Amino acid sequence: EQLKTFALKEASEAISILMNLRAFWEDTWDEAEAEAAFEQDPLFNPYITVEMMLHSLETIHPALLMNQVLAVNLSNARFVLKAASNQARQVPILAEGFRKLHNAIDLALQALTKDSSVEVAASKPGGKAHILSHLATETIAKCEEACNQIGEFEILLSRSLALLEKLPGKYGLIDSLLQEGCTDSKFVFVKDPSDRDAFLGAIRSGQMINVTIDPSSFFPDASMREYVLSNNDRLNPCQLNARLVPSTRGIASSFNGSLLLAISSSEHS
Repeated sequence: EQLKTFALKEASEAISILMNLRAFWEDTWDEAEAEAAFEQDPLFNPYITVEMMLHSLETIHPALLMNQVLAVNLSNARFVLKAASNQARQVPILAEGFRKLHNAIDLALQALTKDSSVEVAASKPGGKAHILSHLATETIAKCEEACNQIGEFEILLSRSLALLEKLPGKYGLIDSLLQEGCTDSKFVFVKDPSDRDAFLGAIRSGQMINVTIDPSSFFPDASMREYVLSNNDRLNPCQLNARLVPSTRGIASSFNGSLLLAISSSEHS
């Protein structure tokens, strides 16, 4: 019973304070004289604001400035890489790489925030400054790890986007290629028949870029033809090498293209 009475008393006091405060502002509003907006003092003074900014830049410690710049750059790098890898993160190895990147940047930002708060506290009157008040050794290590994760993720992202261009939708196959490519293994075993077909199809598509305009031709144009003519004289062997680089497609002329001839001979001892 006493607790209920005490709670009701506190509630009534809070309501009374709120009503008195509301009445105060209502009376102040009613008693205030109307004044045109252009005659009122501006709440925002751009000149004072600029002077405050310049003063803060002049008096800020270089380590604290680099602390804030590094935090902004890390956050911006994470945002850009996340936007660039929106579709490619369906590849498992890339999703895992982005998770590591996200965690590394979070740890670096937390360390930078902690060092920044320590610096602000030390710069106040009465604050005790010490050697590591601007940047701790652990913070440098965490920032370096974040930078390393950014570099590794950029490499994975570039490889993933290049493979997705040739193998669209084959996220499992791309993951296998990237997993094996990150090790010292020389062979990549593709067991799924559909993945093998996609892989061979991508190779064939690349070879068929310069295919002839003849629709009956199945094979792509050769970028260079090499002919080797040898004689049958074993006592005096000789051969003629001819390398022919074709001209542009659709242009038949003896002045286009290039031809390289080389003769080699040897004496039988």
